[in-house]
Amino acid sequence: MNELITISTGGQGSPVVSARELHSFFEVKTEFAKWSKRMFDYGFTEGQDYSQVIVKNDDNPNGGRPMTDYALTLDCAKEIAMIQRTEKGKQARQYFIDKEKQLNSLLAPAPPSTEQVLMQLVSQSQQILLTQGEMIAQLRADVDQIMTTGCKPVNPGRAGRQLSMPGLPRPRPSVGTSPLRQLIHTRVVEYCGFHDATTQETYTYLYKRLFDVYSINVYRLTRAGTESMLDALERYGHLDKVYGLVMAELSYSEE
Repeated sequence: MNELITISTGGQGSPVVSARELHSFFEVKTEFAKWSKRMFDYGFTEGQDYSQVIVKNDDNPNGGRPMTDYALTLDCAKEIAMIQRTEKGKQARQYFIDKEKQLNSLLAPAPPSTEQVLMQLVSQSQQILLTQGEMIAQLRADVDQIMTTGCKPVNPGRAGRQLSMPGLPRPRPSVGTSPLRQLIHTRVVEYCGFHDATTQETYTYLYKRLFDVYSINVYRLTRAGTESMLDALERYGHLDKVYGLVMAELSYSEE
């Protein structure tokens, strides 16, 4: 497209148009000072839609005394072009619209390349594998310790406030309960004691994280009879994942 009207960069780095050049392009018979005042009276705000510019002698092609010009924003220039209701005004308005589209396309962020997407996926996968590896290593170490020394006793300092809720583990004799199951519940009760939380809140949080991390929806697991959610998780072979989340996210400090 031919350069009908010069679009330069203003003090704030945004595109601007010279009001004098616009006045000349429209071939308006009214002198510039009166014409510009009439245009600005349509509701334009100085400092927002236009700014006054003093053109010095070196920049003034006609020489002589410095003269006043106005730097118009593209939106302001488009509206002034529309106000003219002439063929020149219509031509200038379309020109500004096309130029604005070009500028927006240049400023738009480029979509990520296939290589960038693949690199991001690889990085995410490596991070997931690293986290899972650490959790599995910790799990194995804890299970070995349980099998060797027995279950770690519950911290007697403060007992967690336990509320009954469908799906939460019910009190049961220690006989027949797996060491890993005991350790999970022990850690939960200890966490509740230190943070004044309830086992209901803590298990609900763990079930939500189980879905977020492993896409396992506890509430959709088939439960037989009076099975709790932990019973179902144990039967489906997901206790290791629950324990991994317990170790990774239920932290407390012992004094």
